[in-house]
Amino acid sequence: MQVLIVAKTRQGGGACIGGITSAGRSVRLLAFDAATNEQAGLEYEVGEVWEIVADPPAEILPPHVENIIVRRKRRLRRTPDLAAAIHRLMPPQPGGVDLLFDGLTRATRTGALYICQQGGVPAYSTGFWQPDQPLRRDDDAKRIRYRYPTPDGGRTLTFVGFQEPVEELPAGALLRVSLAHWWRPPERPDGELRCFVQLSGWIDDLGGGAAASA
Repeated sequence: MQVLIVAKTRQGGGACIGGITSAGRSVRLLAFDAATNEQAGLEYEVGEVWEIVADPPAEILPPHVENIIVRRKRRLRRTPDLAAAIHRLMPPQPGGVDLLFDGLTRATRTGALYICQQGGVPAYSTGFWQPDQPLRRDDDAKRIRYRYPTPDGGRTLTFVGFQEPVEELPAGALLRVSLAHWWRPPERPDGELRCFVQLSGWIDDLGGGAAASA
């Protein structure tokens, strides 16, 4: 199958790769040797089209239903208009942050968005969003975050892409969003498992010719 690469995010020394098939299916490309290949995924670049031969994983744990195991691959070409291809194959969700992931997200005390079993699990973990308000960069001690304004202080998404961070993402920008793997603090083994919302990158030019950075 042919896969258009639409996201490349940091994962250890390698990269997590998101794509869309020519049929409009969202996929997350996992290397068959990921357990031993510390640089898995770095060979892909956003905007490229690859021929992929892949198998389903042994286990699929929602909402991460997009995972496939890549057995063989071959780079074919670059797409001339990535944003247009995304709009055609996987139209973005326009509007407020509360609409993300079927409206099932919750927020921590500091505004970080997540989903959990109690609040409901969406049927997918990747998508595109065109926010109705700008997002401002708002870093903490460990992570680069972007904050969407709300009356109670805002909602944040952690940036995990390879792009050079910008100070503001304008309203209407074409953003790639995803859900991180299920996680809870190691010191709380009985705590609630959560998938936090991530910003994988942006596709629109943002006025400066930026290209997109699962």
